[in-house]
Amino acid sequence: MATLFPDGFNIDGHIYHIVPGAYAVIGAAALTAGVTHTISTGVIMMELTGQISYALPILISVILANMVSQSLQPSIYDTVIRIKKLPYLPMLSWGHRE
Repeated sequence: MATLFPDGFNIDGHIYHIVPGAYAVIGAAALTAGVTHTISTGVIMMELTGQISYALPILISVILANMVSQSLQPSIYDTVIRIKKLPYLPMLSWGHRE
């Protein structure tokens, strides 16, 4: 994006510069959320950047990566539990008290 638009975007007289580091942070948050199946990685990345302007793109990428990864594979935590044969809580359906 920075190569295609070196001067940024001019919208209503305001120039929005392209920050490649922001794309890297958003991609790292999405990758981590996809592997771990957690939304908390997005919150951690927002706290690390300290920028409120990156909150929406980070959360959108984390939620989309989480949705895609949950439909394709189990999380890394579930995989480790199965490999080590550790006890885990079974999935309970709604309304049952067992």
